[in-house]
Amino acid sequence: MKKITTTLLFFLSINLTQAQDIKVSSGTAFQIPSGVIFHLNGLTLTPSATFDLDGLSLTKNAARTQSLPSGNTNASITRAYTFSATSPSFSGTVRVDYVDVELNGITESTLEVNYHNGTAWNQVSTASRDVSTNYVISGALTTQTLREITMASSSAALPVTWLDFTAASQDKVVLLNWSTAQELNTLDFVVQHSTDGKVFTNLTSQPAAGNSSSIQNYHYVHTSPILGYNYYRIHQRDFDGESSNSEIRVVKFSNATISNDIRVIENPLQTNELKLYTNLDQEITIYTMVGQLCLKQQLEVGSHALDVSFLPKGTYLLQTATSSQKIIKL
Repeated sequence: MKKITTTLLFFLSINLTQAQDIKVSSGTAFQIPSGVIFHLNGLTLTPSATFDLDGLSLTKNAARTQSLPSGNTNASITRAYTFSATSPSFSGTVRVDYVDVELNGITESTLEVNYHNGTAWNQVSTASRDVSTNYVISGALTTQTLREITMASSSAALPVTWLDFTAASQDKVVLLNWSTAQELNTLDFVVQHSTDGKVFTNLTSQPAAGNSSSIQNYHYVHTSPILGYNYYRIHQRDFDGESSNSEIRVVKFSNATISNDIRVIENPLQTNELKLYTNLDQEITIYTMVGQLCLKQQLEVGSHALDVSFLPKGTYLLQTATSSQKIIKL
């Protein structure tokens, strides 16, 4: 493998007065090719696919900038590498060198590379470790964004080590699958959905393992996606009130792949609001299960919250011109 050395200086703007390790000017084409070893101030990146650093700076710090959940203040060494913004996807391995005074009380034999992907911390199993010359090489990362890199103890890990999160269309539904390699003090996972990638609503929650060092797999089927883009993320909550979000996954449906003209959010209803999303301007009706009309209303395309405080607890039928579905009020 070819190692990038001083030839990189032609592409980099270095600002030592601000402890800026590297800064690549915006618009500068600076990429680390697959298989090329990039070493900088104790951090070594070996990508298995081209890694683009255009417009990013990378700084070595004595402390993290991305916070940890409460109670984990001693969970990492006093060395971190921070990107000025979340990087493009990185695939490959990460090596971190350290000195003994940076251990922060952590046993060297338990050190593992941790990276923040812009939303949450993740720990990577170790491929190689040397406690004599003081370095750890991570296992392979696959298409992961990077915001910060440090090392923590495998026995005092950051709360959730994500393995994977996928969202895939199948017929007229979306299959969500996610897995964790390790969990610490985890309460549950809340599946969230958005129509714009910014404002998310809760679809359901699933209990987490709590504390686990083995692979845990979770699944959910979203039966009422909308026409166009559907955004999904997993909101992970801890027993101590801390939380974090997974990366966002996007699934697009066209008229040819989906026929749902209206979607009920939060069914059964926990409150006196019926939250709906309609894909078109249309009239809806709500009937009791014996055919008594309870509500008739014209809706425009978009999200709605209808007052149904007048409805007693029970099961009802929501109808449009082309569909019919049960709703339950608790």
